Amino acid sequence: MKDYELDEQAIDNNGVYSNVADGDGDIANEDTSSESIIGEGDILEDSSNKDLIDEDKIYEKMIGEDLIGEYNIHDDMLSDELADEYPNNVYPNNEYPANEESLGEDSINDDSTNEDLLDEDFAYEDESLEDAFEDDESGESALSNKKDLKISPKAVLIKCGNGIKSHKKMVFAAIAVCLAGAVGVSALSFAKAKGEDVEVVPAATEQIIKQDLSKSIAVNGTIASSASYSLSSEVTDVTVSELNVSVGDRVKAGDVIAVLDTTSLEKSLEIANKNLETTKEKNELDVDASKRSYSNATESASTQNERAKDDVDKAQDELNKSTNDMNTASKDVDTTKADSQNKDAAVTSAKDDVTNATNNANSKSDAATKTQKEYDNAVSALSDAQAQLDTAKANAQTAIDAAKTKVDTAQAAYDTALSDKNAAQSTYDTAKSAYDTAAAELEDLRSQKDSENPPEDIDTQISNKESDVATKKADMDTAKQMLDDKTSAYDTASSTLDSAKTELSNAQNSQELKDAQAKYDAALEAKNKAEQANDTAQTDSKNAQRDLESKQSALTEAQTAQSEAKSKQSEAQSKYDTAKSQTKTNQESLDKAKENQEDTKRSSDKSVADSADSVTSSKLSAESSELSAQQEVDKITAQIEKATITAPFDGVITVLDVKKGDTYKGGELALLQDDSGYKVSATVDQYDISDIYEGMKVTIKTDTTGDELMDGILTFVSPVPKATTASSSTNESAGTSASTDYPIEVTITNPSDRLRIGMTAKLTIIQQEVTDALTVSESSVQLDDNGQPYVEVVTGTDADGNQTTQNISVSYGLKTDYYVQIIGDGISEGMEVKMPDLMTDTGSNEDAGDFTEGMY
Repeated sequence: MKDYELDEQAIDNNGVYSNVADGDGDIANEDTSSESIIGEGDILEDSSNKDLIDEDKIYEKMIGEDLIGEYNIHDDMLSDELADEYPNNVYPNNEYPANEESLGEDSINDDSTNEDLLDEDFAYEDESLEDAFEDDESGESALSNKKDLKISPKAVLIKCGNGIKSHKKMVFAAIAVCLAGAVGVSALSFAKAKGEDVEVVPAATEQIIKQDLSKSIAVNGTIASSASYSLSSEVTDVTVSELNVSVGDRVKAGDVIAVLDTTSLEKSLEIANKNLETTKEKNELDVDASKRSYSNATESASTQNERAKDDVDKAQDELNKSTNDMNTASKDVDTTKADSQNKDAAVTSAKDDVTNATNNANSKSDAATKTQKEYDNAVSALSDAQAQLDTAKANAQTAIDAAKTKVDTAQAAYDTALSDKNAAQSTYDTAKSAYDTAAAELEDLRSQKDSENPPEDIDTQISNKESDVATKKADMDTAKQMLDDKTSAYDTASSTLDSAKTELSNAQNSQELKDAQAKYDAALEAKNKAEQANDTAQTDSKNAQRDLESKQSALTEAQTAQSEAKSKQSEAQSKYDTAKSQTKTNQESLDKAKENQEDTKRSSDKSVADSADSVTSSKLSAESSELSAQQEVDKITAQIEKATITAPFDGVITVLDVKKGDTYKGGELALLQDDSGYKVSATVDQYDISDIYEGMKVTIKTDTTGDELMDGILTFVSPVPKATTASSSTNESAGTSASTDYPIEVTITNPSDRLRIGMTAKLTIIQQEVTDALTVSESSVQLDDNGQPYVEVVTGTDADGNQTTQNISVSYGLKTDYYVQIIGDGISEGMEVKMPDLMTDTGSNEDAGDFTEGMY
């Protein structure tokens, strides 16, 4: 870019270029009303031209290797690392680091929020900015109309800044629009530099738009199959005898891919099998011999142990016998001693019993005499009470019979009266029903007479019916009188019956009879008690006499038993002493026999254990040798089986590293991939990796599928970055170093039939989604003194035609690269939101700066 010097008249009173001199001293444009603000030899050819900058100046469409030369703007402001090192995207000494990936063919950023930042002519599509460049009413370019042109520098820069404010959101379109806007606002900057007063330019407005927002991360990746398997074999240094596939062939699970020659392996297997059989036969002979030795040792030990055991058992039997004899004798001693003592006590007790029985017999005899006399008196009193009871019963029966006769007579009269009353009630009910029916019919006839068309003989019918009603009324009254008479007769008969029943009850409950019965009952009870007492006393007297006789006989027997017990006690003591001596001798014999038995068992057990160890050793040796021989057979057999390589699943052969007749040295024979499903492998840089997680929705596009969007799910996010291989320029040695890119995988849920393994795919990872959100550009949201966000909504105009506004508090929802969701009471779709004012005072030359200042 040329260095331009400012003419003294560079800025006219309206703040628009008047005379701008280029480096050669030529006037760029003398006519500020011309269609071109700056002539061909200057920065802009025609602000309304599709190409904002002509081919002789900065760049025709801002798509060159370097976006802006001397302004030190990097050709790709999407580089994360460069942005961190140079936050304002300005590099020293005009050295611009190259980025491996510049922008795409048609767009600045794959992010869907920035797809439409540029139109065909690189003009900003946002209406709020387009309006700033629209033609005025006279048809002239807004940029050439120095009277009506009021483009706020800050408005332009805010619009551009939304795309520039972060290194990841920088877009070429924003720079182009900013530079175009700068032509219109540079006059303001130059005026400020001259220290002249500058008019405050009101900010632009935009509408609140309802739309769906999504925040996403865009990355590129490579299509891969859902699964892959490297086919190989452990068998090496053999010839590939069969190869049944070619690259691109489809195979089914179990299909034979290749067969390796196994001739040498089969010969080795034959030798190994023969060696295994020989080993088994030799081992069998060795084990049988050791088993025979063990059997002989066991039989010999058993015989010796049995003999020693017989000696112990015999000595034990003798000891048991003498011990039993001693125990029996001891028990006999204790028994006879106790028996003798018991017999002494029995004699003493028997003597006491005889004395007591004698006293008891005398007492019982006296009591029996007394109770006999009391019984005789009770029998006499009962006889007198019986006579009085019989007399009272006879008198009571006579009164009862008379009362029963009266009750029977009264009952018959009552039954007759009740029957008559019921008959009269029935007659009355019939008569009353007939009367009620006739009266109702009469009333009906009278109603018919009062109607508009009564029957011709209605009066006759009424007269006849009145006569019938009178007759039935008389019948009813007669029946009522009869009912009353029968009811009175029924009441009299009922009263008479109740009186008769009362008289019968009184006769049945005669007081004389009750008194006589009570006296008799008392006499009977007294007689029974006296009889029971007498019987008891007589029995007790007899029993006491018999007991006395028994006690006297028992005393004689106890004295005889006492003498016999003392003789048995002496005999038992003698037997115990003899048995005790014999038991001691037998215990000594048993102890000696057990010692001999233990010595014999110890010797025989050692012999048997040695033989058993010999059997075990021979078996272990046999198992070890057989195992080694069998392992060799199994190893060769497995190698023969692995010489046939089969497909583990359905898929397509994508790599084939051998051909028929080759000598296989190991490694991959072929690569099988399952293309029934697809995934995308990609990497995400360290700035975005913390914002994604498994399960997120993803949309996928490829060149082969065009605009068709495929759905996917983020199924893998690596916790560590991928390793990268770096080589030295001096010795070409390679090493592994850390990367800031983290591998991810996305599984495609609805893959297109056009997909192929290895294709490049564009991924959009959906971080957040909001539907029907009320949105504005982020620059339209302002902060109050407390740091709370609000929007300034245009409510109308005042009398002077100036806009009136209202501040409405909002809160942030989802933010994207350009739009931000606002939430608050009182906001609605279509409202006009005012952007902040840009300049509110005049400045001096100290505040002057280049028109690009603050863009970055």
